[in-house]
Amino acid sequence: MSARTDILNALERAGYKHREAVSLLEAADKEPQTPTGLGDPEFQTTLEGGHALVVEYGDCEFYGTCQCGKKLGMVTPDKFRDDVFGGQWEHHVMTEVAA
Repeated sequence: MSARTDILNALERAGYKHREAVSLLEAADKEPQTPTGLGDPEFQTTLEGGHALVVEYGDCEFYGTCQCGKKLGMVTPDKFRDDVFGGQWEHHVMTEVAA
C-alpha cells in the first residue's frame, strides 16, 4: 500500500466520503512544498503549474512525464539511461510551453 492510500483510508475513517477525501488530498498536493529548514519562505516551490521532469518506475518499466501532465514515454530498465527522457522534456519546455 502507498502512503497516499493510507492517507485516503484515514480520511475515510474520519468521516470523509471517498470523493471528498480525494479532493482534499489533491488540494494538499498543490500546496507549497518547501522542506523544513530548506529554501526561502518567500520563494516556496509548488506542484501546481510546473514543468519538472518526472521519472517514475512502474511495474517493470520507467515512465517519463512532465509535471504538467505531458507524457514523454516509457522504457524498460535495460534501455534506461539518465537522459532517456531529457530531450523530449527539453523540447516540450522550450517549444510547447507558452511563455
